[in-house]
Amino acid sequence: MSRILDHIRSSKELQLIIVWTAVFVISLIHMLWAGIVLALIITFITIISLSIIYFMTQRMLVPVLLIKGKKGRYIIFSFILLVSLAYICSLLEIYTFQYFEVESKDKSHFIFALAKFLALSILTFAISNIIFFSKKTAEDKKQKEKFLLEKRMLEMRVLKSQINSHFIFNALNNIYSMVYFKDEYTSGYVLKLAQMMRYVIDDCETEFTPLAKEIEYIGNYIDFQKLRFENDKNIIFTCNVKDNVNISVPPMLFQPLVENCFKYAPLEVDPKSYVYIDLEVDNKQIRFTSKNNQPVLKNNISTKRMGIGIKNVKRRLFLYYGDSYSMDISDCAEYFRVELLIRL
Repeated sequence: MSRILDHIRSSKELQLIIVWTAVFVISLIHMLWAGIVLALIITFITIISLSIIYFMTQRMLVPVLLIKGKKGRYIIFSFILLVSLAYICSLLEIYTFQYFEVESKDKSHFIFALAKFLALSILTFAISNIIFFSKKTAEDKKQKEKFLLEKRMLEMRVLKSQINSHFIFNALNNIYSMVYFKDEYTSGYVLKLAQMMRYVIDDCETEFTPLAKEIEYIGNYIDFQKLRFENDKNIIFTCNVKDNVNISVPPMLFQPLVENCFKYAPLEVDPKSYVYIDLEVDNKQIRFTSKNNQPVLKNNISTKRMGIGIKNVKRRLFLYYGDSYSMDISDCAEYFRVELLIRL
């Protein structure tokens, strides 16, 4: 018995079948005094009328009007639907009684029939609304769970991809060279690398991280990139944070954009190449801008750049900020520029 009840609870279709069967049986029993044929006709008229109300409510009135904020139209069309169907069903019932020459129990048969069908219509309408919003609540909950799972999986993929082995090996080689030549700044760069690793391993486990730590990580990353070149090229990182009180961001949010600059700019072959990165926080918004020159022969670099990295950034931005962000990408022959604005 418990298995049957569990199956009924889990199956929406079975629940509807049981409800409509119950309506059919109750309506049929109620009219049996007038004869089986007449009772069947009136019952079918009732079922058809209530079915129209149910499906119109489920498919049009609630999703098309009420959910989209058209409450006035929802009330007007619902009233017209219920009253008109109740009126038509009452006329059909009167006509059926007259056709079969059956005398009604009630002297005011039409008023009684109208009240009966109107009550059934309103009850069906109310139940239809309840069922719709019950389904919607369950679907929203399921969608939210899927949303959170997707966000977690995306976070894991993004964070795992940020500090790649190539960068670590380069950083360690640079530090080794500094040790070999007894560079006075060696200890500082060892500390920078330790801070970066700690940030990725520990701080990135949280949903949000303080903006100050994100800025520190970007600065350390850029310092290590500068070690690859004797004159630092034109690598400039500016940060202007006017209001950083309690501002937090998803960890490693800007890292793919910073990494792309060094990945695609021709820093090793073009003495005039450059990377400009600017971060500004003011008036409850974050503005991040990255810009670098393009190689003379692009070789579809822009197509590659618009791949997984930027897609991941956009997806994370949408998951965390919804419509409260904008990203403008300028890809031309001379330079590649990304301007990201987040409204807090």
